[in-house]
Amino acid sequence: MKNLFSSSVAVIETRATAVDASFLSVVERTYLKSVSQNRKREYIAGRFCARKAMESANISPEHILIGEKGEPIWPSNIVGSITHSHGYAAAAVAKKSEVLSLGIDAETDEPLSPKVLQRIGNDQEQEWVKSLDSSRIQNPGKILFSAKEATYKAWYPITQEWLGFKEVFIDFHDGKNAFTVHIQKNGPIREMHGKYTIRKGVIVTAIEIPSPQSEIQS
Repeated sequence: MKNLFSSSVAVIETRATAVDASFLSVVERTYLKSVSQNRKREYIAGRFCARKAMESANISPEHILIGEKGEPIWPSNIVGSITHSHGYAAAAVAKKSEVLSLGIDAETDEPLSPKVLQRIGNDQEQEWVKSLDSSRIQNPGKILFSAKEATYKAWYPITQEWLGFKEVFIDFHDGKNAFTVHIQKNGPIREMHGKYTIRKGVIVTAIEIPSPQSEIQS
């Protein structure tokens, strides 16, 4: 997982079915009373990873609340992203002075239905999925879907705007487990770069947008 990001980013993942929830705030506990058991497990696992990632980055752990659209509300000096899928959870965290935004998404390594592929992919992306040898990449459609989910997670904290699946073009670099994102919508970010990995039945895609300050310093 750590090889998906630069050294500025702390990443924690877990496959534990139950984690310590004693860190939850009163507001979070109240929220969890109204959700399903599955959603409760996912929420706690994701926040657990985020808290551990903060500790790993030498950042004092703080509570992460929920925005109006379900997005995590991070402390003002932190950027981060959380994902969970069928028993897997992960979080990536960095200092805002070093990273502008992060996006991480996990999906099961299973086929994406042709109907969903048609809904999320443009013609070139669909051709890429159909052209791949399944012995090399078994479920490219799901990788495409995950990359677009990670893109939105990195885009939204910067713009506070919706980004549709077909407003994003993913250009995969064959053989490198990497991709370039082209945003086909006016906004402050028109290009992003990401990586992906597939381990133990889980696809994880990751995007890191460096802060302008860190790019100048480097």
